[in-house]
Amino acid sequence: MDRQFKVAVLGSADVVEDSVQGRRAFAIGQEVALRQGVLLTGGCGGLPHAAALGAKAAGGLTVAVSPAMNRDEHQAVYCYPADSDVILFTGMGPKGRNVILVRSADAAIFIGGGMGTLNEFTIAFDELGPEGAIGVLAHSSGLSDEFARLATLVKRSSAAALKVESDAQKLVEILFSHLARASH
Repeated sequence: MDRQFKVAVLGSADVVEDSVQGRRAFAIGQEVALRQGVLLTGGCGGLPHAAALGAKAAGGLTVAVSPAMNRDEHQAVYCYPADSDVILFTGMGPKGRNVILVRSADAAIFIGGGMGTLNEFTIAFDELGPEGAIGVLAHSSGLSDEFARLATLVKRSSAAALKVESDAQKLVEILFSHLARASH
């Protein structure tokens, strides 16, 4: 049986799901699910939630790693949606949650984003290792458009593979191919 890969989708929680970027995130979620991957998010709204909706629409499993202590805090304090198949409550706040989220993933896909997404990227860059993969959806605005350039400033042979692609389907295909090769 093939391994079921876990793919975190990370990006701006402030970009509405019904936007050009939201539709691109939705397509990424669908592609992950169509390849039998498990989609991980930080449990927030915006682009990660759009990806989770795409995965659910394609029959995939979605896991939210929440910064909250419990469901009440997740919804009342963070105002996060609670429609993922599984919600893991860390009680560690957004930055602490980011470490658990990224370390739980085999690959991370970045779409747009700000400082929180940059934090997730630095964790992925440091933690995923050469068997892992980092994908950047090109031209998705936000800080993720700078990630490939930032990675060139730090030469590290133990870093995860970094792939940049503007087509959601191709990006997911490239990452899954890398993960399959690295797992053998």
